[in-house]
Order: sequence, then structure tokens, then C-alpha cells
Amino acid sequence: MVGIKLDYTKINNKITKNKKIMFRRRKNFTDLFSEFDSMFSQFDSIFEGTSPKTLKEEGTDELGDWSKETYKSEDGSIYITNFVRTSSSGQPRKIGTLEQLKMKLQESIENENFEEAVKLRHQIKTFESNKEKINKLDSELKESIKEQNFERAVELRDEIKKLKS
Repeated sequence: MVGIKLDYTKINNKITKNKKIMFRRRKNFTDLFSEFDSMFSQFDSIFEGTSPKTLKEEGTDELGDWSKETYKSEDGSIYITNFVRTSSSGQPRKIGTLEQLKMKLQESIENENFEEAVKLRHQIKTFESNKEKINKLDSELKESIKEQNFERAVELRDEIKKLKS
């Protein structure tokens, strides 16, 4: 049997040295942000003193208005794009269930998924035929929530879900 003699002081010194290396790079937020600023200041110098080429696009879709601005450096090596979405009411417009179903129907027709289109068409017809009842139940639901009658509110919610499906 061969005996192995370990020098524990060397092992401990090596562990201590590795810990110092591992934990010595701690930095506070000020140092981190100054490194971040210095890293990204190189982009400022690219556009400094020049007029970058700007491409602006604007449009409107189901979620509201949008605008897109793209800045391009003179040599074309860097592009910076800003995309902003707004809506007329200041809040994103919520798409109703009926609108969602119609959009899905159109998409399934375009993709030639006719089985899905038939199911969606049926859901749309059911939804439209139950619309008055759903509106009545919805107003009852709001009233029961206002009165803090949550048990009734849960029942109404479930009934509305059944009618919508």
C-alpha cells in the first residue's frame, strides 16, 4: 500500500488565494454605472458632430398608433431603433372576444385550416346570438360585485363563460 502524504497548509493557502481572487471584484453601483456609461459613450462619439441618417415610420394597428425611428451612423456600421406604441385613450385598446374570434377565423381561413374555421364560425354565431343575455348578465355581475355579493358574482361569471364558449 502506497501512502499519500498531503500538505494541508498548501491546500489551505491555495483555497484562500482562490477565494480572494473570486471575491475581489465586488463593485458598488456607482462603479458599475460609470463602467456602463464608459462602455456606451463610444456610441455617442459616432453620432457626435454629424447628422445621423434618420428613417421615420408611423402607423396604426389594432393595438393603437405606433412610430418607429431608426438612426444610422454615417458609415452604416451602427443602427439605433426606437419603437413607441400609443393609443388614443392613453391605454392600449382591449380587443373584445368577438373581435378575437373574427381575427382567428380570418387567420385560419388564410392558413387553409378549414376545420378550425368551421369551429370558430360556430362560436361567433353562438356568441352573437347570446350577446344580449351576456350583456344583461354582465351588468348583474358588476352590480353583485358592487354589493360585494361575491358568491353570486362567481355564479354569474361562470354562466357568462358558458354562453361565450
